[in-house]
Amino acid sequence: LAVWLMFDMQPANPAAKQQYTVVVDAGHGGIDGGVVAADGTKESDLNLAYALTLGDMLTNCGFSVVYTRKTKGGLYGAATDGFKGRDMRARKQIVVDAAPVLVVSIHMNKYTGSASRRGPQVFYQKGYDDGKAFAECMQRVLNDFTGNAHSALGGDYYMCREMPCPSVICECGFLSNPDEAHLLTDETYRDELCKEILRGIVYYLAD
Repeated sequence: LAVWLMFDMQPANPAAKQQYTVVVDAGHGGIDGGVVAADGTKESDLNLAYALTLGDMLTNCGFSVVYTRKTKGGLYGAATDGFKGRDMRARKQIVVDAAPVLVVSIHMNKYTGSASRRGPQVFYQKGYDDGKAFAECMQRVLNDFTGNAHSALGGDYYMCREMPCPSVICECGFLSNPDEAHLLTDETYRDELCKEILRGIVYYLAD
């Protein structure tokens, strides 16, 4: 019930709301570091920090949380050919076993066209109406936080396409922007942004 009181909301069935399971997916890991900022900051490390922070907030608010990874390692086993496919399939199995109401996959972005582009952006599987609604709700909350006018973007993404429930990829910011890359390493900012992601989850479920 704490999560609903936190946002001044009154669920029709508080007991049911407390049983909601959310899978928090920290993208990349192990030899797959993802995007690397100019100062050497690896996306995979930031993804993990943000995922764990978000998961703690969800837990403190009464949600059941399942993580795809809680360490810096990947889920692929041996670092041999085909490791990325094995990693993705392992994440899918964790989600299937958890039977969650939502999946939030945490990532960091890059944009080679302009180093000034910044702010969180949300992605969903094109053609999946529930995923689109979740992404658009999350994007509105994040835009309110940052003052940006980003749109949620549809495409073809394994972590959205293969999930048995609404799933979004939340790109928390641009490591290609040196200022934002520095900001993303700040613990206070991480807490603030994760609270907004939590807010997006709550607002979507309330709707």
